[in-house]
Amino acid sequence: MRAYARQAAADFARFQALQPDRAAPDCHKLQFLQMACEKPVKAHLCTEGTDPAAVQTSHAYVAGKLPLALRETAVGLSFTGPQARTVLQHARHLVQEIELLAPAVKRGGVRPDNCEYPWEDAAGVVRVPLDWLFYPSQLLLTPTGRTILKLLRAAIDAASA
Repeated sequence: MRAYARQAAADFARFQALQPDRAAPDCHKLQFLQMACEKPVKAHLCTEGTDPAAVQTSHAYVAGKLPLALRETAVGLSFTGPQARTVLQHARHLVQEIELLAPAVKRGGVRPDNCEYPWEDAAGVVRVPLDWLFYPSQLLLTPTGRTILKLLRAAIDAASA
């Protein structure tokens, strides 16, 4: 469904636009990335016959489906071999972390940190996304992280076509 892909492109563009802005909090940047990662997967599911209403209520699609879409995109771009395998292995880990950025995904209550709402940690301290250091922020700075972002952009573009 092109509508999801178009929205993913807009979310990803906003994520990219915020990257050089040091004043923009990581939680805002990563919230746009999390949303951009969800939508190509949902677009793919809809083109395979899933009811669009069924995918609107869940955020837990990224970790299971996005690595497959990134692998397909890599193959389509002739990005193969050992370097591609390394990037795609890292992508699995990164997309698991990105999925956790959604407030609805808490990995059994163990990971309440999210980009959108304050949460209480195990010690009873209320944490605010504005003040939190999110692990994906560090992963995206690596050369592998930048390659994953390029694959994501290509996957979004393919879904928009």
